[in-house]
Amino acid sequence: MGSIWIVTFDPAVGIEIQKTRPALIVSGTLFNNQRSKVTVLPFTSAKLNNPRISPAVVAVPSSAQNGLSVDSLLICVEPMTFDKIRLTQQLGELEAELLEQTQNILRRYLSLNNYQS
Repeated sequence: MGSIWIVTFDPAVGIEIQKTRPALIVSGTLFNNQRSKVTVLPFTSAKLNNPRISPAVVAVPSSAQNGLSVDSLLICVEPMTFDKIRLTQQLGELEAELLEQTQNILRRYLSLNNYQS
């Protein structure tokens, strides 16, 4: 969890995220090591033009640590699970404070804060 890779999202269906783009691996390392699939969140370099989705994204400035070439937005409400063959190149690691923001949004999005077993 926390690695940023270039991921091939095509072929996409309907309004799914498309193109080859950076993505953050959010599935746990234990699962990633045991399975041939990973769960990722896509990045976009598009500017945020809809204030209703601003709580669903994390602004990620490009840095040497994360390997992004431009400032980007991490779309936390578009998790997708892919075969690892779609991962083409590792760029870097997301900074700890940004990973924490991402995890908090994911918990809200997936209603994990109120989970009762």
